[in-house]
Formats: sequence, C-alpha cells, structure tokens
Amino acid sequence: MASPWASPDELRAHLRLTAIDEEQAAEKIAAAETVIRAELGQSIDAVAGAAVDLVGNGRRVINLPERPVTAVASVTIDGHAPLISTEYRWNRYGILTRLGGCWPLDAVVTVLCDHGYATVPAPVKQVCLQVAGRAWVRPSTGLAAESLGDRSVTYDKERTGEALSDYELRILAPYGRGPESR
Repeated sequence: MASPWASPDELRAHLRLTAIDEEQAAEKIAAAETVIRAELGQSIDAVAGAAVDLVGNGRRVINLPERPVTAVASVTIDGHAPLISTEYRWNRYGILTRLGGCWPLDAVVTVLCDHGYATVPAPVKQVCLQVAGRAWVRPSTGLAAESLGDRSVTYDKERTGEALSDYELRILAPYGRGPESR
C-alpha cells in the first residue's frame, strides 16, 4: 500500500492544534484519500507494472484509465505476441494511439504500464487535509435523523465533512479521468 498523502502532524498543523490523536488522525486522512480516489476514479499513487485490459474500439485511439502514464512496457491484442514499440504511441495523459491502423473492434488490448504520481500533487494533498480536517472538527454532527422505536440512525456525509465541496471538485478536476475513459 502507498504511503499516506499527509501525516497526522500535518493534519494537526492544518487544524492549528497543539496535540492530536495520531491514530484517529490517520483514520481521517485515510478516509479522505478514499473519498478523493472515488471521486477522481484514479489511484493517484505511483503503480508499477499494472496490467490494464481495454476493449478495442475500432478507432486509432483508446484511453488508459489511470493518469499520468509514466511508462508502457508492452501492448498485446487478444493475448498474441506483444506489439513492437513502433506500432503504438502513448502519452502521459493515457492516450494510446495505434500507428498505421486501428485497435481491433471488441479485441482485448492488454497494456502493461506504470502510472500515478511518485509524490502526491500539492493541490490533491491540500484537499485531503481539508476533508480530513472537516471530518475531525465535525465528527458528531453527521447525524441527519434518529428514531427511538427500533433504534434508527442516519448519517449525512455533508454534515460529517466527508463530501467534497464544489471548490474542491474544481481543484481536483485536472487529476481525474478524461470524459472518454470513464
């Protein structure tokens, strides 16, 4: 598993506290990372040697699901011998282009690649601290409804601070998937 995007001490400094329960702070940071990853549809952390199966679309271009792509080791179609590197081109945005032809329609295109950030981008880390900070400050206000008969409790992510604000979504937008790869 990748290193946490922020440390409990960084969360403590963000909240301007003199002390913090490190175990609870680590839990809040991990929860914030999960929320951000889910929103972006990206792992963010650096991953080496990921095997990605795509479906050929009959066009020259297909999109890898993770960004940034840092290396492509091999590309195979329906499990046959790997293509040679002059038969395709890739870029950091996850665009895989077939040179001199198209990706066969409905064929399984398997790409062995590296992707993600060696160091989490500062804006992503900042949003992580903001989300974790809100969850730290408002842990008990997440109660949206409560009943007494047969005991029913409902929590609201908006109130616990785990939901991303519109501002945070705009900050994170450049790190999410493009529209064609969703």
